[in-house]
Amino acid sequence: MSKFEFGEWVLLTSQKGKKWLVRVEEAPYSSHLGGINLGDIAGREEGDWLVTSKGAKLMLFRPALQDYIFNMKRRTQIIYPKDLSAMIFSGDIYPGCVILETGIGSGALALALLRAMCGRGRLISVEKRAEFALEARENISRFFGGMPENHEIIVADIEGFHLSCQVDRVFVDLPEPWRAVESLCGMLRMGGLLVSLSPNVGQVQLTQRQLKVNGFGDIVHFELLRRDWKVDQLRARPFDRMVAHTGFITVAKRVSAERGEPLENGPDYGEDSEIEKAPEELI
Repeated sequence: MSKFEFGEWVLLTSQKGKKWLVRVEEAPYSSHLGGINLGDIAGREEGDWLVTSKGAKLMLFRPALQDYIFNMKRRTQIIYPKDLSAMIFSGDIYPGCVILETGIGSGALALALLRAMCGRGRLISVEKRAEFALEARENISRFFGGMPENHEIIVADIEGFHLSCQVDRVFVDLPEPWRAVESLCGMLRMGGLLVSLSPNVGQVQLTQRQLKVNGFGDIVHFELLRRDWKVDQLRARPFDRMVAHTGFITVAKRVSAERGEPLENGPDYGEDSEIEKAPEELI
């Protein structure tokens, strides 16, 4: 493992799990646990630690993407990592695919997509508000040390936006995603996937309606709840707080039906489903 160098991001982590994201530079840094000189991090290895002026130990790690996302500058609500991971997997992202993203916000989804693409393919992010586009650009550039060559940010309204080529995947994070479905339909190739995130079920219903009449099938909707556990020598129990509902994820496929012809919904997991059910004792 390479040693830390000046200018690199470092995640300072206390023994109780408190975290601070800093840069390696010749500058002092202080917290309630005491002060350190950030320049002393240079030359140390990941997993090493520094002792503060108050005698506390701070471990040194390279930040994971979710560490950066939670600490980056933002004026919009970010997509939580539990949803980001599901969107990336459900959208079947792979190196080399061409992706259209609409509603870049602070750049959290774009960062996750770019990481999954491994520098290949192309990500086109369309954002209506110039100030959001600028902030996202700064966050992305700060994380990668410069703007990735395969990423383009365009300030435009997606409802009147057109591409000269078709894309493999579409990701939507908009207040009114149903209004963009018709435009997005013409830019997504047959068999391509559309993934949308909405916080309210009313948004999901309106989006579902537009998807069905604009050439999309195999439509599914779901949400994810995360509950952490506290485990030590004396007990094992869930924490009192949990990251519950943050949004509904919609996944749909572009199919060859005529526009205006309603398509059947996605898989039915009801009582007559052919999917094998788990034994009652496991439910």
